[in-house]
Parts: sequence; structure tokens; C-alpha cells
Amino acid sequence: MIKNSNTIAYQHLHSMLRRYSFLLILLTTFSSITRAQDVWLQNHFSPNSGCSLSTLETVTVLVNNNSGVIMPSNTIQMYYSVDGGAAVNQPLSSNLTAGASWNFSFAVKANLSACGSHIVKVWLNRPGDVNQLNDTLQWSVQNDCPIVPGTVTSDITVCQGANAGTLSLFGWSYGTIIAWESSTNGGSTWSPIVNSTPSYAYNNVSQNTQYHVLIDGGYCPDDTSGYATITAQSPPVPGTISGSDSLCESVASGMLTLSGNSQSVLQWESSTNGGGSWTPIANTTTTHNYLNLTTTTIYRVLVDGLICADAYSDTAMIYVDPVYPPTVLAGSDSLCITNATGFVIATGSFGPVLNWEFSTDNGSTWGALSNTTGSQAYINLTQTTFYRMISEGGQCPDVVSDTAVIYVQALPVTPTLGLSDTVCATAVVGILNMTGSTTPVLNWESSTNGGSTWTTIANTGTSYDYSGQSVTTIYRVHLDGRLCPDYYTDTAIIQLDSAPVVGVLNQSGSVCESISEELHLLGSVADSLFWEYSSDNGATWQVIPNSDTIDYTTSPITQDIQFQVTALSGVCPPAISNVVNITMIPSPVADAGIDTAIYVGETVTLNGSGGITGIWMPGTTLSDSMIANPVATPVVTTPYVYYVIDISGCVGSDTVVITVMDPIQFNIRNVITMNNDDVNDTWNITGVEFFPMTAVKVFNQYGKLLYENDDYKNDWDGSYKGSALPNGTYYYVVLKGGTEEEYKGTITLLGNE
Repeated sequence: MIKNSNTIAYQHLHSMLRRYSFLLILLTTFSSITRAQDVWLQNHFSPNSGCSLSTLETVTVLVNNNSGVIMPSNTIQMYYSVDGGAAVNQPLSSNLTAGASWNFSFAVKANLSACGSHIVKVWLNRPGDVNQLNDTLQWSVQNDCPIVPGTVTSDITVCQGANAGTLSLFGWSYGTIIAWESSTNGGSTWSPIVNSTPSYAYNNVSQNTQYHVLIDGGYCPDDTSGYATITAQSPPVPGTISGSDSLCESVASGMLTLSGNSQSVLQWESSTNGGGSWTPIANTTTTHNYLNLTTTTIYRVLVDGLICADAYSDTAMIYVDPVYPPTVLAGSDSLCITNATGFVIATGSFGPVLNWEFSTDNGSTWGALSNTTGSQAYINLTQTTFYRMISEGGQCPDVVSDTAVIYVQALPVTPTLGLSDTVCATAVVGILNMTGSTTPVLNWESSTNGGSTWTTIANTGTSYDYSGQSVTTIYRVHLDGRLCPDYYTDTAIIQLDSAPVVGVLNQSGSVCESISEELHLLGSVADSLFWEYSSDNGATWQVIPNSDTIDYTTSPITQDIQFQVTALSGVCPPAISNVVNITMIPSPVADAGIDTAIYVGETVTLNGSGGITGIWMPGTTLSDSMIANPVATPVVTTPYVYYVIDISGCVGSDTVVITVMDPIQFNIRNVITMNNDDVNDTWNITGVEFFPMTAVKVFNQYGKLLYENDDYKNDWDGSYKGSALPNGTYYYVVLKGGTEEEYKGTITLLGNE
């Protein structure tokens, strides 16, 4: 019985414990549900960027329980998508204890095999998650596919140093172009070219060169494209032609030879206009025969350039001299010696001119002229002269032209007329005679306007009577020049002087003493005038120098005096004007008083007398300059002039001098101590304040100006340009203000002593 009871009790107790355990689980579960819960995606581990990602890339993230309770399995749903595609879902298959993290990988693999960038998004979902902001991760994954490097196309042959074109990279995929590279040694070494495009423009490649492209593979290995080769062909050497020659037209045949050419001859060419245009010659050999040329011809050869431009050789010239006939000269003439100037001109065809020749003895002998043109100028020939031209025949004989004759007539001797003359118009009588004539007289001519126009006189004789002439006249004789131009004698002038008209002087008058008078001559017609004066009532007259004018201002009048004017015209007798009498009025007597001396600051009364009224000058220091007895207050010695006027308007004057004495001692100190003790720290001139505008200058022993002031105020401290001068002796010049007193001496600078 007891054993059975124990068994029953044990079974009861076990049942109670199971109930309590279940209750504890329920309480724990209930407690975890009601507490704050946060599950979050902490980080991602895969997939990552790389080369040749596959269709089976594992998606792995770190899931974190950020709460204090257990999160049972299957309560957390995990999701991911690639590039926004369909979501892949998988639950968390085990419990996630409080604070635990779990590297979670999806069973379904991600397809990242497409080249380029992919967006991977992972998120979770759990009911009761209090913070959903940390439930999502999103990142970018770059899948770089292996480079297909392609090749540069294509090989090309170009002309060395004169080429341009474009190379291109074909068959290339994936990766990024880093640069192009070139090699001139068959690929042993490569030089970079700054170019990240699929094409490259080459220019003036001068040697065989290979080109390829460097490609960056990103996460995949870098690679290099296949290369293309530019083969640079040297330009052709066209060679030189030998056999140039100078020949006469009658024997212009020969052969030219090309040598030194590196390629074959395409054709020969010729030009008869100095290379202006060329004519092809169907000849592909290196020699060319020319036959019976009639004109100068240039030859060249066109050489095949292959890939380069065809090239021309140098040129060869066959200079052909034509056979010229004798040249005909134009310009023969008969001329006067005065105009024996002109040209003789060669006409027709002729070769280069060697020189011209002349003869002055009818062709017996000839002299050479250094002229190689087709015309010969002659200037101022003095005798009959023959001309001919010598032209070069080149390879042919030289050619002598025909002869041109320039006949030269000597200039007739110019006759002379009788002497010119000047006569008074009141008696004109005389005859002109021409001498030395060698050709006939055509007529006489006269001019009354200075030779501007001439009037013909019907006279073919050698003399002319001009008696009774009424105006000044020029005469000349016109003679026949025959081959030379008609010509004239010299001229003779018969000058007529008109009798002078002296005119009338203005009327007599009276003037104040020491005043000048203005005189005027009215109605004068004469070549020249001179004024005269008399101080003895006309008994004797004195000529006034340099007085050839109708207006005259006299010297200040100091006595009674008379004036007259004499007029002259050429050879005619002089004419004398009327006499003008000038009467002098004595000046009134003025008295300015006696000279007086005062001290600075004192006044003095002036006493003036004389005339009917007066005025003082200067008036700036007077109480009233218009009264006879003003009060004067001068600051310096001053002369005062008292001007008086009488009833006739004449003025007199007298001067009084007021001397202003200086009661102040003007003392110039000769030392500056400059020690800032307020004693002699500056240069002091005692009393300078009473003499404004006192000017000072200080010099060193070499005469250099150290200090200058035009209105000194006792303020110089012995400095120069802001710095104290050294101790020593200096020199001064002082001009006392308001006076002409000048002081000179020395001043000593003692510095800080």
C-alpha cells in the first residue's frame, strides 16, 4: 500500500511540474511578445564586385537581434532582389537569441552574370518589429567581363614625312581605353600616346611605326590590342639633268642626260616660256635628244614617286640665240644747240645690247657708250653727232645697227641794247642802240608793267628813239633764231621818276614841358622822307635820323621848336613841307617838403604845395593821397612823389624821402647745441619777427645747400632731410626782410653737448 501511495504521489508531482513548466514557457513567451523588439540588417558580405560574376552568386547578410528576447525561427522572413527584379523569399530557419547576430545566406543564388553594374537589395520582415528603418540593405555590385582587346586596323604604307590619316581599334569590347602606344623598333619598346579614344590621327610619320592600344580591364586583367604597322616609304630622289647649253639658232641640237634618280622616269617635259607652262614629252628613258630648237627651252623629268608624290628633277636650259638682222634706229633729227636733247631708239627684234657708239667726225672714228638698253639718250649736244647700236649675237655673231644722225645748230650770239637810264618825268629824251646782232630783227617790244606783258613795236632796225615816253618802260628786241628758237636781246629800262609831293604838316600848337608831341604829314607822295627841326626859329635845321615816315613823335619838349619834312623821289629835285611851330608851356613848381627820418611804427605828416591841385604816390601808406598834408605810416624807407597840375593841365612833381629807422637789434646767433635743454636748440635770429620774409640759406664747407627758408621763423634744428648734421662749422647767408641788407657768417653745430 505504501509503495503504491508513493507511486501515485510521484505521478501527481510529475504532473504538477509539467503544468508549471508549461505555464513558465507561456509566461516567458508572453513576456517576450509584449517587450520592445528590433531585428535589423547589420551588414552584407556577398555578392561583391569582381570579374566574370556568375549566375550562382551567394547573397549573404548579417542579421542582428537588437532586443532582449528570443526570436523564434520562421518568424523572420528574408527577401532579396537584383536590379529591381522579382523578390526571392526565405524564412530565418532557427531561433535568434537576444542580442545575437547570424550570417544568413539565401539558398537561391543571384544571377549577376550580365556585365556592368547591378543593384542588390536585401530586406526582412517580422511582425512586431518596432524599427523598420534598419530592415533594408542595398548596395552596388560591378561585374567586369574579360576584355576582348580587338586589333588596330589596318597596316598601311605612306610617304615618309608627308602623310596623314586615322587608325581605328576594331573588335574591342569591355574595359576602358587607357592610351595608345607606338614603337619604332619592331615592338621592343613602346612610347605612350595621350589618347583614350578608339581612333588615332597620325601625321607626318617619318619611319616605320607600330601602333596598339592599352585597355584597362577594371576588376578583370588589363590587355593590349593587336597592332597595325605604318610603313614610311622614302620620297623619290628625282635626280639631276646634265647637258645645259647656250647655242646659236642655226646649230641648236644636242642631248640631255638624267642621273641620280631613285625611281623610274614617267615622262620628260619642256617649256618655252620660262616655266610658265610645260609640254609633256613621251620619253621614259634617262636621255633626251633635242633637234633644231628655235627658241630657248627648259627641260625637266617627272620621276615616279610610288606611294609618295611624283617628283620633278632639276631643270636644264638650252639657251637659243636667234640670228638677228641689223637693227634700224629711229630718231634722227636737226636741232638747235639749246634743245639738242632726245632719244635714238632701236626698232624691230634684236639681241642683248652690248653698247652704243657715237661719232662727231661723220663716222670716221667711233667712241663707246656704256649703255645696254634699246634706246640712247643724248643731252645738250653741242655738235652734230652720229649714233649706232651694237647688239650681242650670243652664240651668233654680234650685230651693228644702221646710223642715226643728230644735226646740231650753234646758238646765235645774243646782242645787247644800250644802257638803261633813269630820268625825271618832266624831261624824257634819248635813243637805244642794239649791237652784236648776227640774225635779222623781227621787231622791237616794250612793257609798262614790269615785263608781265609786251607790246610789239613795228621796228626792224637796230635803234629806237624813246623821247616823249610818259611812263617807266622796258625795251627788248626780238630776233630770228633760224633752226634755234627765236630769241631776245637783253632788256633796257628807261625809268621815269615822278616829282615828289611833300604834303602838309598838321598845325602849330603848344605842349607842356617835357611832353612829346604827335606830328602827322598829310598827302605825301614820295620815295622817301626825312624830318628836320630848328631851335633857332628856322635859321638852321637838323636832320632827324631814321625818320622816313609820315608820323613822328617828338622828343620831350624843353623849349620852343620848329619842324619841317623834305620829300625825295628818284632823280627829281626834293620838295619841302610847311613849318610847324611847337611852343613849350613850363611845368608848375611842386614842393613835397623836406626829407624826414622816423622809427618803425611812427607816423609823419607830409606837406605838399604848388599847382592848383595835387596827388601823392604811392598812396598805400598815406591817410589820404588826394590832400596836400596826409599822414604817412611807412614800415620801410619810402620816397613819396607829389604831383601837381596847373590851369593849363601841365604837371610838375617833387619827391620827399621818409627814412624808417629800425629800433630793434637784428642779431644772428652762431651756435646750435641740439641737446634738448631748450637753450640754443634751434638757430636763433633776434628780431627776425619784425622783418617778415627774411630769407636764410645754410651751406657746408663744400658749398652744398643744406637748408633754405624764404620766411625764417627761428625753427631750424641743425638737421638735413630729417637727420642731425655732424658737429662742425657751417656757413650762412641771411637777407633781411623788407631791406636789401645781406649778412654772411658761420654757425657751429655742437650736437648733444
